[in-house]
Amino acid sequence: MRNFFTLVSIENIKLWKRLSTKIMLILMIVIIIAATGIVKYYNASHNSPTTIKVSQNWKQELKQGVALQKIQLKQAEDGTDKMAKMAIGSSKKMIAESEYRINNNIKPETKNSIWQRSTEFATSAGYSAIIALLLIISCSALVAGEFSEGTMKMMISRPYKRYEILTAKLISTILYGLVLLVITFLLNFILIGIFYGFNGMGAKEMMWTSSKIVYISAILKTFIIFGLEFLQVLVYVIVAFTISAISRSRSIATGFSLFLLLVVSGIMQQLAVFFSWCKYLPFALSNLAAFITQGAYIDNTTLSLAIVISTIYSIIFCLAGYWVFEKRDI
Repeated sequence: MRNFFTLVSIENIKLWKRLSTKIMLILMIVIIIAATGIVKYYNASHNSPTTIKVSQNWKQELKQGVALQKIQLKQAEDGTDKMAKMAIGSSKKMIAESEYRINNNIKPETKNSIWQRSTEFATSAGYSAIIALLLIISCSALVAGEFSEGTMKMMISRPYKRYEILTAKLISTILYGLVLLVITFLLNFILIGIFYGFNGMGAKEMMWTSSKIVYISAILKTFIIFGLEFLQVLVYVIVAFTISAISRSRSIATGFSLFLLLVVSGIMQQLAVFFSWCKYLPFALSNLAAFITQGAYIDNTTLSLAIVISTIYSIIFCLAGYWVFEKRDI
């Protein structure tokens, strides 16, 4: 076990010795600062409101809205329009939130908390996709890159088993991803707080779980959303890891993994809208955080189902990569 931790440490050092690793970290920081600054400048120049007007008759208005939404939901469920069915999940979420407010006398906030604002900004800015992109590049360099550089033969000659070498590389990539995630979370939080205020630090928020509303602290909800987004990133990292081990080509691993991330995932999600069996295909339900923030975007799906399917395919991809790496000549 001690030897394995030493191997992980070696792989981690090799990863951070690469100039690209440091450049990507700096690039992530620059993107966050630039994105936050641009949005703040736009809001200031267009006098965008930062507070939400809440009527004194908010309960009555919510009841009227719920009644209308239930009619629209029933029409979507009974109809045959596939595109309309995409809104079923979000409709159920909005109805549940409104009814929870009414039943528990929770008045809508006039100003979003720092946690809600930072989470919404990170999601809309697509920071998780950027982290996935950077990790795919790092993983391809750490695995397939060593084949092209000829250093993999040196690793195999050392007193380590092949699966230990591959596992150490995967762990090092995940650790780098956690560094990117923590820096993204902290920097985004600090900048949003500086530009818009740190109000609502101890706020509580509603969270949709695909079946009911739970009322939890805003910070816990934020951690859950960021955690789910990172799990989504890990799915694509494992794919890049597998392709790197199989193809032994850095360009093929990077290119094909990015193609899956940017193109295939969207195609799978669209197919799942029109064909119910497609929801069981890889990447069809990979957007895990959306189940909480937007509601299920594919009818008759839940967050737990999405996690199970993503886990199964991740295990399959991992096993394929390990099997090929064990059997092939280096």
